[in-house]
Amino acid sequence: MEHQPDNPDQQPGPLAGVTVLDLTTMLAGPYATLLLAGLGAQVIKIENPNSPDPARGNSLFLGRDGVKATPEHDDDLSLAILDRGRNKEAVTLNLKHPDARAIFMDLVRRADVVVENYSPGVTGRLGIDYASCREVNPKIVYTSISGFGPDADPTRNKAVDIVIQAMSGLSSLLAGSPSDAPGLAPMGTMDVLSGAYATIGILMALVARQRTGLGCHVDAAMYDIGAAFLERPLTLHEFT
Repeated sequence: MEHQPDNPDQQPGPLAGVTVLDLTTMLAGPYATLLLAGLGAQVIKIENPNSPDPARGNSLFLGRDGVKATPEHDDDLSLAILDRGRNKEAVTLNLKHPDARAIFMDLVRRADVVVENYSPGVTGRLGIDYASCREVNPKIVYTSISGFGPDADPTRNKAVDIVIQAMSGLSSLLAGSPSDAPGLAPMGTMDVLSGAYATIGILMALVARQRTGLGCHVDAAMYDIGAAFLERPLTLHEFT
């Protein structure tokens, strides 16, 4: 499957011809697939029709009456989803249904990359984990974005951006002095960084696939990425 640009005079991006199946929600995963789409990949966003991406409910909303704090019409759209969903295609699949899983696996056969940010263990229960996808397409680059990696206890180790900011030490750095309260970066810093690091892993896996003919499992844990980002403060003891 090769995505054709809307503007025929536009030069294809470096990832033209690469198909990405996007199972992610919120920010870290969607940011990674947004970067891939910007590089020219065909990104197909897959959402559960019964529980779509929560970002669709984020304020502000754009509609026929302009930008509003709350949606006023059925066709009003969240600015968050307009931003993170740009250059992407979309389909709804309830992956708990066997017919939907069959459709997903048919997409996997023809895709190059899968990106997911479910809690550890969910993809295995759904039958869409790396092992299952590799069976139908050994060339697939399967990418998992999580808070603490695949071995974390999913009942105890939930992660959002603010948690990773605190646990990585970024909040301490932003405090200013030992007497100040922990700081908070005014944006999804660790989410965006995790998406960027995951994208680097995906690109390197695609390069390696050219040599080996095989895909791999890219594991992007937000806590690990936070530690990598704060490498200098960690080694120079700059925490307050």
